[in-house]
Amino acid sequence: MSKKALLIGVMCLLLISAGCANKADADKSTSDVKATETTEKTVDYTSLSQSERNELTFLFTRSSQDPVSVDLKIINRTNKNISFINSDFILMHTKSDKVRADKDGDSTIDSNSTKTVKNLFEDVELSEFQTVGLFVYKNSDNELAYSETAKLSSRSSNLTNSSLENSYKQANKAAKAANRVTKSTSSETEDSKKNSTDTDTNTTNTNANDSTNTNTDSSNSTDNKTDSNDDSSSVGTVSSDQAMNMVKSHDGNSDKKYAVVVDQNGGTAKTYTDSNGQSVYWIHSSDNDGSSGDDWTVYPNGTVMHAKPNL
Repeated sequence: MSKKALLIGVMCLLLISAGCANKADADKSTSDVKATETTEKTVDYTSLSQSERNELTFLFTRSSQDPVSVDLKIINRTNKNISFINSDFILMHTKSDKVRADKDGDSTIDSNSTKTVKNLFEDVELSEFQTVGLFVYKNSDNELAYSETAKLSSRSSNLTNSSLENSYKQANKAAKAANRVTKSTSSETEDSKKNSTDTDTNTTNTNANDSTNTNTDSSNSTDNKTDSNDDSSSVGTVSSDQAMNMVKSHDGNSDKKYAVVVDQNGGTAKTYTDSNGQSVYWIHSSDNDGSSGDDWTVYPNGTVMHAKPNL
């Protein structure tokens, strides 16, 4: 009888041991799966929550030896691997003024790691860094950092800098105003060409009917054109002193010095001809100690743009 009881006891111990071992294996397997899901999941940056985005740092850097190329360093402190399409990084000033990254392919930054993408942007015009811009990913909903004019490096933490934010908004507003001026000037030029064509046609018809009257009309037409040209030269124009005062008013900083940049190719001329054929003033402002500077453009109609003229 005691042998039978002993046998039953041994069998019970074996069953209990087997059950514990199976449970341990199951717990280990579940733990491994969870660890894999936590550390190996790769997602696109745009799918991250705002709190997760706050765990990333972006550092855009230009070299003093190669200031037209931009490297990007990304620090990922999340528990996810994050992927980016390199060509979807953009430097923008307005919706129509965008510089897209030149780098092909994708970049993946592993969880809790750092990666540098060399030459993300290449051969960027230096004028793109003369006003505050905005680095974004895919579109303006994914802001990464402001591009600073006084530094070669721009870090994502500068998005909270109110001065950079205001400068970006002003430059954006000025660029839009400049586009409106350009469109208006083009429209006026087309209207002028059309009116000139109509006048020439009418003069030709008059010549066919009465040569004497034509000579008189032609003389009157010449006088009228001369008067018109005299009037147009004085409408919507500003002097260099007025241009500086306009910039001072827009800048709102009484501690700066302002000067009109003289076109060295034009002798003593104080105006430049921009890429649209308009004569503009180039105003340069600087701190009293000369530590930093800024550029402005003033158009003949009084429009002020916080940027160097586009020559």
